[in-house]
Amino acid sequence: MLDINAVRAAFPFLEHNVYLNTAAAGLSWNGQGRAAAEFYDSGKSKGMGGAAEWAATVAATKAELAELVKVPAHCIHFVGSTTEALNLVAHSLVLNHGDQVVLAADEFPSVLQSWESAQRRGVEIVQVPISHEPDRTEALAAAVSSDVKALAVSHIHWRTGTRVDLSRLSARCREHGCLLIVDGVQAVGAVPVQAAIADAYCASVFKWLLAGFGLGFVIVSEQLSARLQPEFRGYNNEAPSRSLRYGHINYPGVYALHASLQFMRACGWEAIYEQVDALALRAIGSLRDRGFEVITPPEAHGGIVSIQHPRASALVRELSEQSIFVEDRGPVVRVSPHFYNTEEDIDRFVSALARNA
Repeated sequence: MLDINAVRAAFPFLEHNVYLNTAAAGLSWNGQGRAAAEFYDSGKSKGMGGAAEWAATVAATKAELAELVKVPAHCIHFVGSTTEALNLVAHSLVLNHGDQVVLAADEFPSVLQSWESAQRRGVEIVQVPISHEPDRTEALAAAVSSDVKALAVSHIHWRTGTRVDLSRLSARCREHGCLLIVDGVQAVGAVPVQAAIADAYCASVFKWLLAGFGLGFVIVSEQLSARLQPEFRGYNNEAPSRSLRYGHINYPGVYALHASLQFMRACGWEAIYEQVDALALRAIGSLRDRGFEVITPPEAHGGIVSIQHPRASALVRELSEQSIFVEDRGPVVRVSPHFYNTEEDIDRFVSALARNA
């Protein structure tokens, strides 16, 4: 069971603020900065003499992450961000003129834009309209055919908060010999993840994993790895290597991530998932009770809850003046509670939103 008082004590910002914007950036906890500084104060203070220490921390971090997302550690490759991971995969996958890549028409820009170079080579990008959020998974599954070589999808949609059924999409892809490429940045750390279900699972660590910017990872299946011809090469992946990592990684970021994974594991991953789930459902129910148009399906949610509102931008500004922090996503107010939030946070947000709407 989550010790919420102990958890909140590690996040002093919460003493006077309601922070419900983890989907934009997670809060850092007390002491996390020291973890990043350890790279400089201990590892790099020895110059290359500390390289074995850096490597050990990278290995330990991969082991923590591998346990979290249920993959072998050797499948994990650190990169700079989710966007870089998506681009590395898209640019390194050999596709032919007339091949198709399927994605939702309202996908996150990085998921869509990473395939632009393939489109210039004659690959057809099929954008599937999503007219009804509960049908997002089935709409994408129905678009997969023998002409489709890759389906690119966000595990949890960045604006609507809908969690797709990766098992369903993976099964559909396997039926047609199609690769499944997943942006998991809004899932890892918020909900249980079985990353091995995808051919490539990409994420950054500054949101639900509470670590820093400039670090992400990509998990590549053996099937996909055998088909990659890296477009970007360097000393770390000279041909004929199929590795996507071409240079050094963000070692201070890895140190901070390692500490963050240990911190969250000590809190209890199952307890974290249960708290995120309970708070999201409370937000959905309370917002609906107040008459707001909730677009996040309660049966397919993660940590993001979104409402459609014509004054979304103004509401977000007005709430921030009351020390309640949520996200403006166009006509959408996006709320994203994490395990450091409470039911009282949700209730305070909903009441303030109702007063200002």
